[in-house]
Amino acid sequence: MKIPASVRRIYDNQEEICKQLKTRVDSLIKPRLHDRWHYESRIKSIESFTLKVESGRFNNPAALEDFFAATIVVRNGSEIAVAETLAKDLFILDSRRPESDSHTKKPPEAFPFDDLRLYLRWKDASALPPTGLDGVLFEIQVKTFLQHAWSIATHDLVYKSDDASWSKMRIAYQIKAMLEHAEISIQEAVKLSTSEALAKSDERTTTLKTFIVLVNEVWDKEHLPSNIRRLAENIMTLAKLVQLDVSGMRSLLEEEKAEGRGPLISNLSPYGTVVQTLLVRKTSELDAALKKKQRTAIVIPAEVTLPAGVDPGAWSQSAVFIK
Repeated sequence: MKIPASVRRIYDNQEEICKQLKTRVDSLIKPRLHDRWHYESRIKSIESFTLKVESGRFNNPAALEDFFAATIVVRNGSEIAVAETLAKDLFILDSRRPESDSHTKKPPEAFPFDDLRLYLRWKDASALPPTGLDGVLFEIQVKTFLQHAWSIATHDLVYKSDDASWSKMRIAYQIKAMLEHAEISIQEAVKLSTSEALAKSDERTTTLKTFIVLVNEVWDKEHLPSNIRRLAENIMTLAKLVQLDVSGMRSLLEEEKAEGRGPLISNLSPYGTVVQTLLVRKTSELDAALKKKQRTAIVIPAEVTLPAGVDPGAWSQSAVFIK
């Protein structure tokens, strides 16, 4: 694309400043991000800059608000406000779009791009030497992963196409409408789950909830993983092997605890503790089950003590030994 020299001069003047700005903004934001968020930033290309200037929508091409722009991607809509607060704590807020979370300019039948955009200015730290960037304007978009995925997947359809296609644009915004519905469902999942249409359960889920209760009541919190549901599922699988329900499993663990073992064993995980308990209290039942091929292998850590009289060699199809 042919770039007029006058436009190139304006671009070059901003580019060096924004390269410095990018380095400093990146270094401030990245260490403060939630570990499951995503961050990226860019300086506008000269071609994109030229096309934007030539649109005539900007009075001052020498100070485009998104010459340097960054994006913070959060897990769902409930975290957008947290990311906004992070940005406003680090920089000076000039303006935001939309201006208010409770008001929109889009009609209810339309689904245009409307992710949160914060227009911020760099502020020098008073205790440090001047950077030469004080007051420089830039943009930070805050969006969810679903919003981010839409913008990546449909970018060429919406912005970069070399053809005008009503049907392609229609598809892009139909997808956006579906994703907006998905966002609402994710953000309001707790409320929606209590609705009459969804307030149901199946036998497995009901049983799993009882094992989750068991796990939380038998072990102290510091001995449990963050994913308690997965642990409860693993223990439920062990119980099923020897045809125990949750009350039977609780009784065995309490009996072992009374003898100084069970949940009191310090060198085993809760799962390993249950394996050890079953080997002690349900020896013949577990031995018989492990001699048969199982859909899910039973993991037996080296710290587990095998009782006399069992032949672990017969468990080769159903057990995985951690040496």
